[in-house]
Amino acid sequence: MAELKFDDLDKVFKGTTTKRYTVLVEAIAKGNPLSMQDGTNKKLTYADKTIEKLFKSGNIEKLKTDYGNKLPLFKSGSTDIKLNQIFKSSDFGGGSGSGGGAEETARNESSQCLYAALAWYVYGKQIPENQKITKADFTKAYAKCSTTETLESMIDLPEDWHKSSIWGANKLYTLYKGKTYTFHRGSNYVDKIENTFKRINKVEGAFGNLNKWSPADIYMITEKGKTAIDNDISKATNLGDLNKRMIKHYKSGDVVGVSLKKIGTSAVKFSENNIEPNKVDVTYQSTQVVAESKKSLFESMDIYLIHSKGKIQFRSFGGTVLSGWQGEGKGATANQGKISLGPLNFILKQNGVPTLPIDSASKATSPSNAYFKQFYDAAKFIQAKGLAKTQKAFEADWKVADKPWRYSKYLGILLAERIARLSVSKRHKLMTDIYLYSASKSNFAGPYAKIE
Repeated sequence: MAELKFDDLDKVFKGTTTKRYTVLVEAIAKGNPLSMQDGTNKKLTYADKTIEKLFKSGNIEKLKTDYGNKLPLFKSGSTDIKLNQIFKSSDFGGGSGSGGGAEETARNESSQCLYAALAWYVYGKQIPENQKITKADFTKAYAKCSTTETLESMIDLPEDWHKSSIWGANKLYTLYKGKTYTFHRGSNYVDKIENTFKRINKVEGAFGNLNKWSPADIYMITEKGKTAIDNDISKATNLGDLNKRMIKHYKSGDVVGVSLKKIGTSAVKFSENNIEPNKVDVTYQSTQVVAESKKSLFESMDIYLIHSKGKIQFRSFGGTVLSGWQGEGKGATANQGKISLGPLNFILKQNGVPTLPIDSASKATSPSNAYFKQFYDAAKFIQAKGLAKTQKAFEADWKVADKPWRYSKYLGILLAERIARLSVSKRHKLMTDIYLYSASKSNFAGPYAKIE
């Protein structure tokens, strides 16, 4: 596996002036995991403020000179990470993955804007598949776009993406041709929407990243929509308020976010998401704190919430690092999405349930008497299998358990205890919200259309 180097970060993406280090900066800012040389995926933070400032300013040469590969630039939890421990994925110009690299993604999403503008403003109709599109046609359409890519990078697409862009443009034109749009990817107006979400999410902690709230890749915006973004959407004070405003302007057709997938046929699938409250009801069935094959809660660090559509496993996925506690949906054939501690706490709060502590890692190494009492009392309330008869005996068992168990099981036991104290109807409501979030169908998510 190729390692990431400073020279890779200082290169620009083909057909743009954007340097590749921006992918790394964006991943850290959004909390997106990065592929490591050892095959794992880790969320990174900067090792210190100086390094953060150098990365954000793009001063790669100074980073290379002052730090090189001898000193760590990042942290994953409490673990130091050097640059050469990061895998040079397709996002940084390495081998292409199943979804293509960031360079191709930017080009393909921006191209969908360009081709939509062709249908609206050059041809005034659906684009024939055999249409010979001239440079003049592209130039005229480009004037109605605000994207991250240059015109030159989009006018010579591979055949499969050329067809995908035509089919996507035709579907959008058929559905929305009565409106006068400009087409946006990464524009100032998109930034205003996304920054409003980030401002609110920083306080509420509802979503792990922007894409969980809205996976919209491009936006179609009218002049009225631009005013709405400036004077209405950007003024939202909380997540419910933001979604209400976004839905209002989505329904009017003035601010339409669109999630894109590569299209392989002219029979394009179209769907609308999070426009109306999700009607899915999930029935809570039980909580499994200790597997039937185990004798004691000390034998595993996880718990399971079992519901009518499957189950969600809650545990630490950070290995020996005391971080990464989250829920992961389990289906018959594959995992079905995740929910981390921050969003789970948001959902608990929305349902009137006490949130889980965010300092479980420190308590795993420096426990207090209050911590032991809370842990033991919660386990006793839910009648956890293998629990010692006294708190003193429990503490003795706890002290021989490893730190990842202490970190992970504590949160799991508290979650199980909180659910056990709820009425049946409130358990079902909470379970539904947790399930929908992990399945990316949250009632707290923003509105968007999808073509594929």
